[in-house]
Amino acid sequence: MPPVHLTFRIAARLAAATVFVAALGFLFARAFVPDGRLSVTSDFVRPAPFISQPKPSERLSKPEKAADGTWRTQMTGDPVFVDLAPPSRFDTVTVSLVYENSGHPVVEVGALSSAIDEQFDLRPVENRVLDALPWKRVASGSLTLLDRGDRYVSIDDFFREPPERNRVAVYGADAPIPYVLRGYVPASASREIDVSLRGHHRLLTYVKGEPLNLSFVIQDMNRQEGADPVIVSVYAGDDEEPVARTILADDGNTRDDQRSSKLRTVPISLVSPPEGFYKIEFTASADVFIRKILTRQRKLVFVDKLYLGDHVGFSDSTPPVTVFTNGQRLTARTPHAESLQTLVVGGERVAIEQPNLRYMREVKGDGLASVISPKRDVLLETDGVFSLSKDEYFDPLPLTMQWYTTQRDLETRGIEYVLAAYEPPHADGELRTGTVTFDMKTLARTKEGAYRFVITAPGIGETRHTFKLASLTFSLRREPVTVRNLLPTLLSAFHAAEPAEPRVSSNGKTYGESPQ
Repeated sequence: MPPVHLTFRIAARLAAATVFVAALGFLFARAFVPDGRLSVTSDFVRPAPFISQPKPSERLSKPEKAADGTWRTQMTGDPVFVDLAPPSRFDTVTVSLVYENSGHPVVEVGALSSAIDEQFDLRPVENRVLDALPWKRVASGSLTLLDRGDRYVSIDDFFREPPERNRVAVYGADAPIPYVLRGYVPASASREIDVSLRGHHRLLTYVKGEPLNLSFVIQDMNRQEGADPVIVSVYAGDDEEPVARTILADDGNTRDDQRSSKLRTVPISLVSPPEGFYKIEFTASADVFIRKILTRQRKLVFVDKLYLGDHVGFSDSTPPVTVFTNGQRLTARTPHAESLQTLVVGGERVAIEQPNLRYMREVKGDGLASVISPKRDVLLETDGVFSLSKDEYFDPLPLTMQWYTTQRDLETRGIEYVLAAYEPPHADGELRTGTVTFDMKTLARTKEGAYRFVITAPGIGETRHTFKLASLTFSLRREPVTVRNLLPTLLSAFHAAEPAEPRVSSNGKTYGESPQ
C-alpha cells in the first residue's frame, strides 16, 4: 500500500490534469463552436467578447440607464464603427441593432466590403418616409415596389414594362431599367484630361457604336504605410459582375516615406460594347492620385463624390479648379489645416474653417451648379453626380433617396415609383430592432484581421431628434460539426481562405476616414 502522502500527490496531479483538460476543452469548444452557432451582444458600455468598443468615442454621449435598468448611449455624430473578431471562421453574420429613435428619418448598418478603399456594404434598418408613404406596395423576395399610381400588380410586371427612369426612385436597391442618351454622337478622337483626384472614385460613361477606352495616369504618394494596388473595373449599366478589369500592383514602396512614385498608367477597354451607360470603379487607397485621364468618351461623370487632390504637395501656387454638380446638397471636408478654404457653390460662399469637419450647403437651382475650389485638397460629396465640364455631364441614374428626401420631394420631382430593398424594423414600445444579414465570404477585414461594421444615422447632427443605441448583437452561423465533416470543418474554421485578388465593391459607401 503506497504512503498517504504519495496517494494524495497522485490525486492532486490527476485533479489538476482533469481541470486543465476541462478548461482546455471549454476554450476549444468556445473557439471552435461545434454546433456552428455563436451569438455575442454589446450594450455599447461594458466589454463584450469578440466585440470592440464603438469608435470614435467622441460621437457618443455618456451612457445613461433606462427605467428597465439597461443602458442607452446617444449618438451625437455620424457614423460609429464597431469591430468584430470571431474566434474562428463563419459563413454568415446577422446583425441586430436595438435602439430608440425619436424621429430621425434614416438608420442604416453596413459592413466593410473592400479594404483597399474602405467601402461599406450598407443595408437599410429604418426609413420613416417609406414607412409613412401611402402608396400601393408589392413585394418579391427582398424587394418592395411602392407604386403611387397603382399600375403594377407585381415586381416582375414592373421589370417587364418599366417606366421611364426619371419616374423611379431607389433605396438600397438598383433599378435595371434601360437607358438611352438621346442625340448622343461619339467623339472622333481621344482627349487628355488633366486632373488631380485622390483615391477611390466611381465614374459613369456612355458608349454608342464606339470602343470604351480609358487610361488613368496615376501616382502613388506613399504618405500612408501599406501596399497600394489599383483596380479598375467596368460594369455594364446596373450589372453586378464586371465585364472588364485591370489590376496594377503596388509601386514596390509600402512605407510612409512620402516618396512619390513615377507616373504609371492603368488602361482598360472594351472593343465593341453594346450601347448604353457603363460604370467604372476606380478602386484605390487615398495614397493614390489620378493625375490624368486619357479617353475618347465624350460623357464622363463621377458618382456621389469627387476628391480633389492637392496639385503638387501643398503648394501655395496650386491653381483653383471648377467642377459641376446636379446634386441638391453638397458636403465638403478637407483633412489638412493647410487647405482650409472658401468654396463658391452656385455663386454662394462655403467656408471650410476646420479640418476634418463636414460643411454642408443646399445647392440652389434645378440644373448644373458650379463648384469652385481655390486650393483643392477637398472631398466633395453630393446626392447626384459631378462633372469636370458641362459638356461631359449626363446622369443615367434614378433618384436615390437620401435621409432628407421627403414625400413632397418625390411628388415635386414626378416620382411615381420607389424600388426598395428594405424591411421595416420591429417595434416594441420605445425600442426598435433592425436586422440585416451579410455573407461573410464577401466581407473584407481590417489590418488587424477584424470585420468592421458601421452604424449610421446620416444627418444626426442637423436634426433635432435623438437616436440612442441600446444593444448590438452578432449572430454567426456555419454548418454544425458532424463525424463526416469534422476534419475539413476543423481545418477551414481556423484557416480561412484568402481571396485571389483584393475585393472590389461596385455599390458601396466610403466615409473617407479610418477609425483608430
